[in-house]
Amino acid sequence: MEKKIQMLVGPTALPHRVMLAMDQEAYSHRSEFYKETQHSVTEGMKTIFGTKNDVLMLTTSGTGAMEATIQNCFLPGDEVIIPINGAFGELFYNVAKGYDLNVIRVDFEYGTEQNVDEVMQLVTDKTKGVFVIHNESSTGVVNNIEKYGKAMESVDALLVVDSVSGAGGINIEMDNWKIDAIFTASQKALMAPPGLSFVALNDKAWKAVDRVKNQRYLFNFAKDRDYVHRDLTVHTPATHTLLAIQEGLKMIFEEGLDNVLSRHIENMSAVREGVRELGLELLVKDDSCASPTLTAISAPGKANYYVSELAKRNIIVGGGKSPLNKDTFRIGTMGYITKNDVTAVLAALAEIVNQ
Repeated sequence: MEKKIQMLVGPTALPHRVMLAMDQEAYSHRSEFYKETQHSVTEGMKTIFGTKNDVLMLTTSGTGAMEATIQNCFLPGDEVIIPINGAFGELFYNVAKGYDLNVIRVDFEYGTEQNVDEVMQLVTDKTKGVFVIHNESSTGVVNNIEKYGKAMESVDALLVVDSVSGAGGINIEMDNWKIDAIFTASQKALMAPPGLSFVALNDKAWKAVDRVKNQRYLFNFAKDRDYVHRDLTVHTPATHTLLAIQEGLKMIFEEGLDNVLSRHIENMSAVREGVRELGLELLVKDDSCASPTLTAISAPGKANYYVSELAKRNIIVGGGKSPLNKDTFRIGTMGYITKNDVTAVLAALAEIVNQ
């Protein structure tokens, strides 16, 4: 029986070490063992985010972290700007509209990078936030967060960054890049199952939290921060997912974060080069903004065919995201992916193309 190779865009492949780390009996989320585990994870996430700020841990998906950040930092009627160049920018827009924010959307072609200067032209004294997807995993584009940070350093608006499919696989420097709020989730480059998300806010964002007065209960960042200082969570967390993340972070730091980030770039570059050699078309044409954690391939009307043919060869890749679901498929290179995995997927694609 052939080994199954998982190159999904999330949830990603789980290393054997990570699965073994979860093979424990139930344990109390108020125990000393728990406190030590949470502390090691939240400290590790500071390194992943590139920050000295507190990292909050929420038992929710990345979308939950997105909603919690909006809920804690903004009030109904607040003007925010959301640049959109993929399905997850669209998600940010829909969640923000659900909280009755006054959203100004800026649309860019799917598969292209956001134009920071164009977005910044819309920022005024009324703007309370700019919401940006770091790594648009529906298309495979990395947006220039560092440039956004420099452009927004002197304005009052918050730079809010979704790095769900970026953090741990793509360089992110919260403090150096002047990011005000950032969040990610467990099931991507952190190599763990779904269930936990992480949020970091700087002093500017915490002032916004103080401004917002609403009936937050489950996701109350002020209360969450008090508990984090005691290495606890307010409510029952996903204890075994926490063990998985702890092991995933150990693996990242053993390899060296810089080496992990370089490996992601090398694997992505090999996929892009191999796809081009096969005569297939890449959705993202510009290598300079191509995502290290996934590659979207254009296959108009045939995307499902490629996904199913790869699955027959025990290689599991991601389908496209609406509205590109029938015309693209996505090869994940995030997390626990090796050169051998990349070689295997390219060999299988060559078989499919030439059959």
